[in-house]
Order: sequence, then structure tokens, then C-alpha cells
Amino acid sequence: MAVSRRAALAVGGVAAGASLLTALVMAPLVVGTAAAAVGGCSATAAIQSQWGSGTAGGEIVTVTVANTSAQAATRWTVTWAATGQVVSAWNATVNVSGGTATAVDAVYNGSLAPGASTTFGMQLAGTGAAPAMSCANDAIPPTSGSPSATSSAGADVSVTDADAGRTVTLLIGQKLRVSLPATYRPATAKGSGLSLLSSSGGFPTGQPVAALHRAVAPGSIDLSSQTDYACLHATPPCAVPIALWAVHVQVVDVPPGGGQTVTVTTADNGRALSLRVGDTLVVSLPSQYDPPPSNTGGVLVQRDVSGGYPTNQPLVVHYVAAAPGQAEVTTNTDYPCDHDPTPCPGPIMRWTIHVTVTA
Repeated sequence: MAVSRRAALAVGGVAAGASLLTALVMAPLVVGTAAAAVGGCSATAAIQSQWGSGTAGGEIVTVTVANTSAQAATRWTVTWAATGQVVSAWNATVNVSGGTATAVDAVYNGSLAPGASTTFGMQLAGTGAAPAMSCANDAIPPTSGSPSATSSAGADVSVTDADAGRTVTLLIGQKLRVSLPATYRPATAKGSGLSLLSSSGGFPTGQPVAALHRAVAPGSIDLSSQTDYACLHATPPCAVPIALWAVHVQVVDVPPGGGQTVTVTTADNGRALSLRVGDTLVVSLPSQYDPPPSNTGGVLVQRDVSGGYPTNQPLVVHYVAAAPGQAEVTTNTDYPCDHDPTPCPGPIMRWTIHVTVTA
């Protein structure tokens, strides 16, 4: 559908050393189980030492995570059936929910070149065989005609003071960046599912709030803050109004590649699609299209985006169907002359697909 350039809507697009219970006598073991390479990733668990027996004992497990894809990865996730308590972990964030344990890379070891590997470790309560593990990462197979399709620049989500009241859906492993003016307090989180990686600024430092969170487990989280001023703490306090800020975050666990993959192109403009939770949607458009917005109400989660205007590379976007519901993916064509003081004449082409996701 063609619309006037002036009337077109803009579319936004712990490496901590483990204390290995030196007071106990441990029998060194190396017993490993290798996971099949799924989603461009493999994980192998090896028992390094055990003490005691049964539920009265314990063990140290080291897990080697390898990028088996021909493309670079920026994050990885390892899961396994949890048969005992995870006492501690290092070089990864480990959570157990509903009998399933999930390990997510630390901020410093998520990026793996093709063939590269890293390790994380755990102390487990009880003794047993090394757990069988499954692994996935965000390495993306190359797309024909798009040499930059492996970029993950769009995989993370950013929120500012303008996003107050917004709901954000993240997949495990994604990062959330919070940027607020210096007059706000550092945001606090209520709920589980996010791990705070770094935080700086905010009242009374005089510096803007900058925080980085990683989604580590399914859950619902409310991030909130409010403005603050020195005069509010004086006697008597000043009458400056206080602005409240809150963003609701929903973390979901949808296995990459867990379902079918559907690819849409310019020929699918106006098409209605039906997907199931876990399916992957690939949007492949020419380079003159803007990257579409990342927020689709939590129904689709944007895993990565590359190309599009103004990169002069074909636009490739990957979504994962995360929750039942309906969503639209919309974008417009864009050209350098559209941003001149006097925009060039000619139509802007709008592209839209309608997606229904079922359980």
C-alpha cells in the first residue's frame, strides 16, 4: 500500500573461585556426558569430584559449552533435569524452576567465536551421574544475500523514561538496558527472572541512570523508579512534583528452533499467518525497509535484526512466537532523501503482516 511520504507514520524500529570444601576428603572423578549439538551449541558435563553418598553427599561439576555453529554467538543457555539442589555456581547464572535447571552465560563469557568454548562450574547437593544437558545459543545461519545476518544488535531491549507503563517480553538470555535522566533514583526490581549486571548514576550522583539486566529465568518483574531532588530532603521540603516510572517485564522460556520456521518477504505484504508458541518467524525484506519495532505486545519476541535502512544491506529479522495472541509486524520503505529539509517526492511503501499465535 502506498501512502504520502509526509503522511506516512514513522515506525521505530562467579568468575568467583569455588571453595571446594577442602576440609572434606573427595574422590576425583571425570565422568562426562556430551549433549548433541542443538541450536549451534553443545554442552558437556563432567564430575570433577564427589564426597559422601546419596543425598548426604555432594559433587563438583564442570560444564564445557561450545559454539558448534559456523557463526559467532553472543549468548548461550544450558538446561537439564535438576535432580538435586544447586548449592553454588560460577561463570554462569543458574536457576532451578519446576524441576528444570537453566544456566545462562555470564556477562564476560557469552560471546563465542565459531568452534570456541567456555566453562562454568557448580556445586550440587547429593551424588549421581553427570547430568545430560541441552544447549542453545543465538548463532544464526547466514541468510542468502545478507552477510550481516548474524548481527545481534537488535536482540537486546532498551527502555527510557518515555516507556513508562510499557510491558516488555524477554527471552531467557536477552538483556534489558534501562536509561533514565539523572533526576531519577536507580530503578528497583520486584519479582524474579532478571539478574542485574551493572548499575550506575541516578539521584543524588548527578549522573543519568544506566542499568543492564539479563533475563535468566521465567518470571514476572516490575521495574520502578521515581524522580528525586535535594530540596525534597530539606526542612521544609520543596513542592516539586514527583514523577513515577514503571515498566513491567515478562521473561519467557521458548527453546530456539523448537518449532517450525516461517519466512516472509515483500510478496507476503498483508498476509495473515498462524504460528504456534516456539515457532520462528523470519522477516526478509530489501535494504530500503526500516527495521520494524521490537515491541509486539509479548506475542512475538524479536531475537535479532540486521540490515535495513540505512545500512544498505538486506533486512533480516528473527522473531520467536512467545505467547498466544495476535500481533502485527509493520515497516515502511525509507530513503536518504526522505530526511532532507524538503523530502523527495514519491510514495512510501508500507509492509505489514498479521500474526496469530496459538499454544
